[in-house]
Amino acid sequence: MKKLLLSLVALVATMGAFAQEVGWNKSFTPVAEDNTPTPVVAQAGDGSVYVAVQRGIDFNFAGKLVAGPEIVGSGVIVKYDKAGAEQWAVTLDGAASVTAVTADADGTLYAAGVYSDEVIVTAADGSTAKLTGEVSAFILKLSADGKVVAQKTLAATADADLLETGLYWPDNIYVTPNIIKLNGEKVYVAASFNANVEELGWKAAYVNVFDFMYMENRSKGIFSLSKSDLSGAANVLTVQSTERISYGQCYPEALNFDFDDKGNVCYTFIGFGNLTLATADAGSKDFAFETTDDDSGMKEHALVGGAINGKEIKALTFKAEKNDGEAIPYSIVSMDVVKGVIYLGGTAYGNFWFDSNVTYGYTYAFASAIDMSTSETKWWVIANPQSENQAIAMDVTGKEAHLATTKGIYTITTDFGNVDKGENETVLSDAADWENSDNAYVALVSVDKNQVNVFAQELSIEEEELDPNLIEIPQSQGFEYDNFARAELVEGEKYNTYTVTNDLQIAIKMMDVDVEGCDYVVIKFAEPVAAGWKLAFWSNQDLTDVPEGSKELKYVFAEDPKCGVTDGILPQICMMTFFGGYTAPLEAKVIGIYKHKISGEDAIANIQTPAQKANGKYFENGRIVIRKGGVKYNVAGQLIK
Repeated sequence: MKKLLLSLVALVATMGAFAQEVGWNKSFTPVAEDNTPTPVVAQAGDGSVYVAVQRGIDFNFAGKLVAGPEIVGSGVIVKYDKAGAEQWAVTLDGAASVTAVTADADGTLYAAGVYSDEVIVTAADGSTAKLTGEVSAFILKLSADGKVVAQKTLAATADADLLETGLYWPDNIYVTPNIIKLNGEKVYVAASFNANVEELGWKAAYVNVFDFMYMENRSKGIFSLSKSDLSGAANVLTVQSTERISYGQCYPEALNFDFDDKGNVCYTFIGFGNLTLATADAGSKDFAFETTDDDSGMKEHALVGGAINGKEIKALTFKAEKNDGEAIPYSIVSMDVVKGVIYLGGTAYGNFWFDSNVTYGYTYAFASAIDMSTSETKWWVIANPQSENQAIAMDVTGKEAHLATTKGIYTITTDFGNVDKGENETVLSDAADWENSDNAYVALVSVDKNQVNVFAQELSIEEEELDPNLIEIPQSQGFEYDNFARAELVEGEKYNTYTVTNDLQIAIKMMDVDVEGCDYVVIKFAEPVAAGWKLAFWSNQDLTDVPEGSKELKYVFAEDPKCGVTDGILPQICMMTFFGGYTAPLEAKVIGIYKHKISGEDAIANIQTPAQKANGKYFENGRIVIRKGGVKYNVAGQLIK
């Protein structure tokens, strides 16, 4: 495993100087002086950087003229390589705005945005693609060399039943992508919408105004697409008013998402009134937040965070005192999930969710860390609470988070929430990073009047310090044990890569592993694994699935009633394919396999399962249990019921 060493601070501190020793910086001017562009940035795994922004005038890029558009509000996407050299520009001619971008390991770009009428996308090689329709959302997939690989559009439509009443006059119908991320073989997009999106099965919420007319209410949702060709648009979740037609406004004000180590969708949202979180597979969950039934406009704007875990919705709710800040721009500009902790950056108003004694009569930027396993807030920070401040972007790099606000950039330790404001007053527009076992990069964009400034740096990485009680078990393919086919093995300094192409192929097989004095075995992967890997830790034929997206899998002896540990010997550790459930070639990058040695008071010479030990000391659900005469006690001698 790797962690980023913070050299981002050096980059941020020198942004305004344009002559730093660290990383690179570039700039271009896509709009006239009386306009202020809003760029978004993506960092790819090959080190390349993409910036999407509005354009209105001629400018040169990569040795070519990028002509000013005929329609104000047209867009452009530019690419820099790892060293900061200009590569190409892709233009969107027409009323089109790119609102979110993300990139893959090989430099493939995914861009989402909104458009209306007709837009011509001109690729880097001069070929064109066309987007047609009324006000709609679009998603583009661009290859590393700037060609349009795939495109997808989604339109919102006014509710036919309400139109028939004659009391509904649609105004500003939209479905607007806000965030785009990749996970496994899918693209995930968060969007705002105020009308029906039939292809996703999204039904909009509306407000009945004095029984005289209807107006759109606001809703938010997340949908997925196939990463290969942007097909298979499917609903993931929506957040909206509990009642499809209500007599008052209730809506989510912000929504963000990320993924945990198992690939589950994790979410956070801010909203008021009666809201429902509805998912594609796990049902729905209602939330009721306090409002005042008078003209004061006092409403409780609550924060909710959680995960969609299979068929279950997990939700943590953080409430606050009511305020009249309905029009205040609550936001969640960043959400990162790392080892079960949700790191958030955003904008709040009035009473703070994590401390009822904190309240301000203006907007303030915050960062926080929420532990999903304990349902507790590890820490929270308010940046520059002395005056109005709004969050713009936040990037988590290793042990530090960097919160960009309208007042500057703040560095926060992710362990304890200690905050330090840098001397630099540069206001970022967006930030993005990339990290895997080999590379770590960060890219930042800011605006100086009508000029877009791009900053990028390759970050140094170091080995993560392992738990000192983890002892590595040498990896072996165990050719001597059977004649099954083995995976292709490429040994590396940082990890071993195992690749299989068929059923019943073994990647790793070690027999009779000495685990005396240990309570579990863990396998650590350099990158999230694809579905299809099976693991066996005993001598019979039972197999455990390695969950798709996992970066580690822990096998706790005492949690498995079939555990075969006897006299300190684990019968086997075997990773293989077993009759389908995967897409070939299937690859796993294994950093290491470790046994966890119990130390101090918890030392047990021979770990055995409860079924194998009538009396004595053993592990159960992660704790030491002492059994005497069929009765269980903890280490303090207290009875366990």
